[in-house]
Amino acid sequence: MQVLSYAFSYLTNPVCMLFCFAGTFMGLTFGTLPGLTATMGIALLIPLSYGMDPVTALGMMIGCYVGGIAGGAVSSILLNIPGTPSAIVTAWDGYPMMKQDRGAQAMGWAACASGFGGLFSWGILCFFSPYLAKLCVNFSCTEYAALAFLGLMMISSVTGDNVFKGIIAALFGIFLSMVGVDIEWGDLRFTFGSYNLMGGINLLPVMVGLYSLPQILKVCNDPDVERTVKIKLSNFLPRAREFFKYKWTLLRTSVLGTLIGIIPATGANVACFLSYDLTKRFSKHPDTFGKGDVEGVITSECANNAVCGGAMVPLLTLGIPGDGVTAILLGGLMIHDIQPGPSMYLEQYPIIIGIFTCMLVCTLMMVLIQMVGIKFFIRLLSVPNDLLVPGIAVMMTIGSFAMRNNLFDVGICLVLGSLSYFMGKAGYPIAPAVLGLVLGGTFEKELRTAMVLSGYNPFVFLTNPVSCVFVVTGIAFAAWSAVRSMRKKQ
Repeated sequence: MQVLSYAFSYLTNPVCMLFCFAGTFMGLTFGTLPGLTATMGIALLIPLSYGMDPVTALGMMIGCYVGGIAGGAVSSILLNIPGTPSAIVTAWDGYPMMKQDRGAQAMGWAACASGFGGLFSWGILCFFSPYLAKLCVNFSCTEYAALAFLGLMMISSVTGDNVFKGIIAALFGIFLSMVGVDIEWGDLRFTFGSYNLMGGINLLPVMVGLYSLPQILKVCNDPDVERTVKIKLSNFLPRAREFFKYKWTLLRTSVLGTLIGIIPATGANVACFLSYDLTKRFSKHPDTFGKGDVEGVITSECANNAVCGGAMVPLLTLGIPGDGVTAILLGGLMIHDIQPGPSMYLEQYPIIIGIFTCMLVCTLMMVLIQMVGIKFFIRLLSVPNDLLVPGIAVMMTIGSFAMRNNLFDVGICLVLGSLSYFMGKAGYPIAPAVLGLVLGGTFEKELRTAMVLSGYNPFVFLTNPVSCVFVVTGIAFAAWSAVRSMRKKQ
């Protein structure tokens, strides 16, 4: 009854619901426009959330996450330009359907399949994550240090094709996390005489700069192409008997997408490709895939939104972000003084219920907004870049300044954003740098605490069975990624 009471209090809070709607709408907008992503949207929302109630702020960010993943289908189907990386698979069948005057059907199924996958993974999150948290609630600094080490080793899976460049980017992020006062001895590190760096580099301007400025510069360099589309909105809503026809596809894809989301460092891209391949193998007419088969659209959109709930499981229970989007969400949690992990389910249980409630509401809102506002999102594709870029630039500058009212943070945002742009040009991925920054501080704190308590015995991590499993798994994961990279080069 207490759980229902908490959930009802959030559902009847008009401010919370309003910001959930605003976040979901912004996510759909960013997902629809090619070049803008859910990651960038959340990074821009974090400064706006400062000073809000934690649940309201997190509901807005989760709405942007859910909406951003689903919104990529619009430009994929209508223009064959994936709005998000995970929407690449949607374009394989969505755009051929558009050319066959079945674009409305593809758009309707994309919205409904996204909702189905999101609701399924939400159910798994609600019922599975508390049990996982109970298993981990007695973790000490030794286990937490080993867990952070595992998270850092999993960075290798988001490094792209070049593991070496990904490791360099991750080390850069870890270096940024070390700026400030030494947690054990109190010495100043890498402050270069600046009192602004004594407290460390603020997480917010770093995230806003790393993800926003490179996209702004990229959009400025791209030609402002004409993006006007024409579509007949007949047969937009799927019928009930069509849901029954594709019930096994929806269930199978939801299960696979959720499981892939639970595994850290995989993400929606992997889920979409694997689900599409599996659906094609189970299909009685595999030759139609890639030529306008609605089942291909259903599979892709159901899988990428099923990942959302799955990815929240390791984030909330273990504090491990699986990719760039959940790394930004982790940063948002930390900015609101919320440290995700097993203890969160004991000490901040109302916030957990609030997150679950907001995720359910945002998923339903995502479907309804697409159903009602489909004409708006179609017109949104025709917005020229010279109107789009200044608005994002203003939001980026205000966001990096607002948290501490310090122009130094704006400078950090611009410097690191410019560096991020050139890193991208040189093939260095940004996600490992963010993960290194977020996990580096936690790893150092827990590692040094464990070493002090054990009398500086480095084998303490191997004598503890739980931490030993984490350490060995991390080493094995890193070795597997290195071998895979070498095989690709050969």
